[in-house]
Amino acid sequence: MTSSNMGGDTALPDDEELRLYQRAYLAQQQADTLYLRWEACMAHAVLLEQNPGKIYHDHAGLNGRQLGEGARAAARRFALLLAEPPAFAEEILALKIAVYEAMARDDDEMRRSRAAPMIEMAMHADAKDLGIVLTKVPIGMDPGQGTH
Repeated sequence: MTSSNMGGDTALPDDEELRLYQRAYLAQQQADTLYLRWEACMAHAVLLEQNPGKIYHDHAGLNGRQLGEGARAAARRFALLLAEPPAFAEEILALKIAVYEAMARDDDEMRRSRAAPMIEMAMHADAKDLGIVLTKVPIGMDPGQGTH
């Protein structure tokens, strides 16, 4: 940190750090936008991973597998940005649940990241705040059928 713009107090953030905080504040997005960006990144990951050996010379010579993993990393960031703030409406909770369910069904994703369990924790906290009881249903089971 430098004190050039802060009147000599080195405990305060410098200009570079303030620009970071400015970008972070201005980049906050609505839940539906974050969901759509997550969805697009995941779709791109799947498409790129279908041709893992294709080399993308204009993109640092990375192959489809590498760019697919980059798309998954971007998707995880959007998912975590969606999960982080409290959901004050059932519609936002539904978006979080949709992201969690899609990620939890993807065994490769579950091996690559801890994002899905983090999102699950957030959605349960939101459900509690909204007075909603969530019940975990095994994958592939119709939620209307019950567990018995």
